[in-house]
Amino acid sequence: MALTSWIKHRSTPFYGWRVIGVSMMGGFMAASASQIFMGVMLKPITEDLGWTRSAMTGAITLGTIGSGLLAPFVGRLADRHGPRLLAPIGVLALSGALVGLASVNHLWQFYVAYIIGRSISQTTLSGDVPRTTAVNWFRRKRGRALGMTQMALPMGGSALSLIGQFLLGRDVDWRTVFLIFSVVPIVVLLLPMVLVLRRRPEDLGLLPDGETQSPGDSADASRPGQAEEHSWSLREVTRTPTFWFLIAGNTVGVSANGAVGFHMVAYFTDQGIGATFAVVALSVYALSGAFANGMWGFLVERFPDRLLAVGAMASAGVLTAFLLTVSNPLSALIFAVLFGLSARGQSSLVMMIVARYFGRRNFGAISGFMIPFQMVGLGLGPLIASVSYDVSGTYTSAFTSVTIVYAVTAVLLWSAKEPHLHQQKPSPPIG
Repeated sequence: MALTSWIKHRSTPFYGWRVIGVSMMGGFMAASASQIFMGVMLKPITEDLGWTRSAMTGAITLGTIGSGLLAPFVGRLADRHGPRLLAPIGVLALSGALVGLASVNHLWQFYVAYIIGRSISQTTLSGDVPRTTAVNWFRRKRGRALGMTQMALPMGGSALSLIGQFLLGRDVDWRTVFLIFSVVPIVVLLLPMVLVLRRRPEDLGLLPDGETQSPGDSADASRPGQAEEHSWSLREVTRTPTFWFLIAGNTVGVSANGAVGFHMVAYFTDQGIGATFAVVALSVYALSGAFANGMWGFLVERFPDRLLAVGAMASAGVLTAFLLTVSNPLSALIFAVLFGLSARGQSSLVMMIVARYFGRRNFGAISGFMIPFQMVGLGLGPLIASVSYDVSGTYTSAFTSVTIVYAVTAVLLWSAKEPHLHQQKPSPPIG
């Protein structure tokens, strides 16, 4: 009660921005188990332990899919309990997994440590929980809030990849790198999460965006013609063709993103580009992707979100075709910047569409239902590219296929037109 009274009587920025800030810290540190960071560790680990790229990538795939299978349960928990309970669990799981990775000697040990750590930390620190939190705390400024939470993971991927490569370049072995990164989340994140994070603004006597009247009054007054937001149930949503177009588009799109992002360092070094610069390019890609999430978040408040998503995917396809011509540091850097701006905004744009179409009350359950499909795509993309490389010795076939996948993604997202309740598929007859 004391915290609620203090917040309501202080003329400070809306408390929701503090919640977003702490959520972003969690997403930033979750990058130490992300595909971007593991792409930096791919060669050091496989060369040291004698594994093939496909063997190690299999763990990345299963860990990613595991987070997707966990997402529906975490999404419902996010709706009910919010981030204050779930985010600290993610921190503990992340740190424990990194300690486990530092200790492995056998492939099965790597699989166990990575799958458990990635599954829990992905959903609680960078996936369903922070997205649900942003949707609950904001309405008019939801695009930028969602974009900011989704900036955190690629920002962390950029920074941690550079730090990891710096340590590796100073003869710090990969096991020590994991140990260093295991300590930081515990020290930096646990206390702010417990003190700051809350489920919804109503829990502190506030309203979304810091409004002083109901969303149907003040919030809508600032946007003429906007009706009070209706929140769909998961059952209603699954009866619309639109929802399945969004799932399909998101799934195939992230598979393409995962294939390119995970193998970027290996591809650049195979092209004769130095390892340090290859990691710099990967970091630039992640950083531009972080900026893209914020950029798309602002743009959806001004332009049609579905049109932006289609344009981003079409651009990503063109850029992947350009990737096949990259052979020097300058062209690698150009690709990294432009590809990050286009491809990395895809999942955020899809979730912004979902939030606008279906409302906030059940967003955790709805997005949680979508995440298993997304994580299957994200996990399979790197694995398929690895197998293609191991068979052919090049990435040409894999990246050519990715250009086609982006075109398919653009078509699917364009088909996801805004539904209305009367457009639900009728329930099957009983008896």
